[in-house]
Amino acid sequence: MSALKEKLFEKIQAHRSRTTRLAKEYGNVHLGDVTIAQAIGGMRGVKCLVTDISYLDPMEGIRF
Repeated sequence: MSALKEKLFEKIQAHRSRTTRLAKEYGNVHLGDVTIAQAIGGMRGVKCLVTDISYLDPMEGIRF
């Protein structure tokens, strides 16, 4: 596996349990006309975006 794939794999594994728990505990919660289970489980025919929060410094924003 390349170094990039290894790093991505590690990051995905770190978040996988959180996503699994979210789907298990809140799978039947409705988000408008869409459930959590639909959003995480493939999103077929559903207009949405699953994202994570951003940790930016509120005073500096994005630093390059």
